[in-house]
Amino acid sequence: MFVPGWKCLMWILLLASIILMVSPAKSAIYPFGSKVLSNDSDIGRPLFPLPVETTVAFWDIGTPGYDEEDPVYLHIGPSASGTTNANDVRLTFFANVSPGSKVTFLDSDMNRPIKQLPSVISFLDIHGSRAYDLNDPVYLHHIDRIDHSEHPDLDCYDDSENSADMMTGFSERLPYRGREISSPGLGIALFTDNYKLFISDKILDKKPRKIGEMRGLCIEMVRGLKADYYHVLGTWLIKIQPCQMVAEGSSRDDESAGCRWEDSSALLIQTNDIRLSSMGNLTAGTKVTNFDDDQNKLVAWPPFASFLGPDTDTNSVGYFDVNGNGIYDYEDDVYMNVPAGMSKGIVTVNNVRLSGPI
Repeated sequence: MFVPGWKCLMWILLLASIILMVSPAKSAIYPFGSKVLSNDSDIGRPLFPLPVETTVAFWDIGTPGYDEEDPVYLHIGPSASGTTNANDVRLTFFANVSPGSKVTFLDSDMNRPIKQLPSVISFLDIHGSRAYDLNDPVYLHHIDRIDHSEHPDLDCYDDSENSADMMTGFSERLPYRGREISSPGLGIALFTDNYKLFISDKILDKKPRKIGEMRGLCIEMVRGLKADYYHVLGTWLIKIQPCQMVAEGSSRDDESAGCRWEDSSALLIQTNDIRLSSMGNLTAGTKVTNFDDDQNKLVAWPPFASFLGPDTDTNSVGYFDVNGNGIYDYEDDVYMNVPAGMSKGIVTVNNVRLSGPI
């Protein structure tokens, strides 16, 4: 028996099913700063690298210098004018918009002048496991004083208090010629002239730093848990400087030991650091203020990502291409991919969502 409208209904259902099959995935429904759990719907999403020159920046809207009033952004991709881009991600509250939201062309903070905020993404090891756990809060920790970030990556410079001391203590040592190994307690300091120093230590720096000059040749340094390792490029000259300063409450073997910095306070959560995940009743996107429970806590090292001048390292931050167009844009979700997924590019448990639903 013919039912009026039945054919029309069938066509509608067929069209709806086709739309569902070809429509792209939707943006995540989870809030900014939340951590990925085992039953979440975004588990297994493929992640792609963010555009080159992605960094962290702030809009200086009040007293000169970075302070509690300044909104902070994950500034994605370069901007020739030094201003906020469309689709930059807000990491803090601004006016009536929340952290995790993205800048649009109609927003009042579009095309605003910004300055890079030297900072790292790290976590507080609140359980003392020395590993990043599900309950460990994550922070954008700004670095007030890090001399090497103010210099071009290709320049040689001397940041020691006494340049004469910089040139003393070197001796010749044959470079290591074997293959790089992975063994507890052993490591290889690799310098840019391909000199390899085989040592009984764990290397913390992903790449060497240019920290001085000797007779026109650059001196590079690689930091380890036990010592700093210096090398004069183009020679076999090496100097090993054991760590002398250890952060209060930590041992020399602690990755977060203060010997990595001239001032151990640089490793402490400080005022105006930004919570990228919640810490108790302190919510993601808020800044640390005086007398907060997490102020002056020691951050874990090495960091997940760094935004220190030319030493920017965003390998642990990626985006899911929601609309499948092959570029980062408004609909795409941003994640801190630590720990990394099976292919180091898949959303996995304990990843932090750095953008919110649109």
